[in-house]
Amino acid sequence: MKMLLDIGNSMTKICLNKGISIKNIKKIENKKIKDYEKNLKNILVNFKKNKIEKIFISSVNLKILNITKKTIRKIFPQLDVKILKNYDFKNFKIKYKEIHKFGSDRFFNCIGAKYILNNKNLIIIDIGTATTVDVVSSDFEYLGGQIFSGPLTSYSTLISNTSMIGNHDLLISKKILGKSTAQCLSSGFIYSNSIMFEGLVKKIQKEYNKKFQALITGGLSNIFSKFLPKDFIIDQELTLKGIMFYINEINRSKI
Repeated sequence: MKMLLDIGNSMTKICLNKGISIKNIKKIENKKIKDYEKNLKNILVNFKKNKIEKIFISSVNLKILNITKKTIRKIFPQLDVKILKNYDFKNFKIKYKEIHKFGSDRFFNCIGAKYILNNKNLIIIDIGTATTVDVVSSDFEYLGGQIFSGPLTSYSTLISNTSMIGNHDLLISKKILGKSTAQCLSSGFIYSNSIMFEGLVKKIQKEYNKKFQALITGGLSNIFSKFLPKDFIIDQELTLKGIMFYINEINRSKI
């Protein structure tokens, strides 16, 4: 049994892995350090009853990574913790000018998507603190990507810089027009982003003159699933699956 951790900017996901399956997925918010440490410790203690042999971590958050490693050593002092940084991946033709800045979450999203949807051109949209877009061809070549503010990041910036609007809870509604400030903010939040995602996919397909399968992941993916075309695939655990495929199927001999 292995334990896999996906440490993002605002959330950490932890799961157990055996073979090509993942289970017992747990999520922890990274915002409050003391709460994070407490919640992580509780999860690790609960997982300890399983016969865990190895621990693998993908991280884009150095501060949380260091706290996580320290906590793991207390609960599993005998186990080696492997931080996944190696982008040497068989058959994945990736040309990125600053490969050390290519986030491990993006890398494992590409791996996960390719092994789930083999032989397809893919557009992977990860909706988080930042939204990332990564495009992979059917022959496993990285074509390029985008990075821009995540929906909640943009929403928070809007609220903090407009004194008259004020803060409002987001109301998920299919109505495209609102009749109150709260409704207008919610409609703008949902439709500006969902229309952008759909339009981006169409633009990429037009530029490359190819059909691409869109795959949506990240913490907010389920919120937007109702507002996107039905052929868009939603998979919130794509990064964890990418880690799983990487360590179990692809690079086993190197780890």
